[in-house]
Amino acid sequence: MSDQASKIVFAVAEDGTVGVKKTELGPIVDGLRVVRSGLAPNDRIVIEGLARARPGQEIEAEDGTIKAAAK
Repeated sequence: MSDQASKIVFAVAEDGTVGVKKTELGPIVDGLRVVRSGLAPNDRIVIEGLARARPGQEIEAEDGTIKAAAK
């Protein structure tokens, strides 16, 4: 997502609340966008229901899969 001049993702905290993380993006490699900074390897990111997610909202996180974009 974009927030004015920056790119953001919604991350799920340990207590199940949604938070915002600013990221720096790189190129697309093998159909996936490179995230240069802003995320840790163990961050849980919202990948479904983005239109309904709001910072501070409690959610029940489920594991998901991110698939490469078709060429």
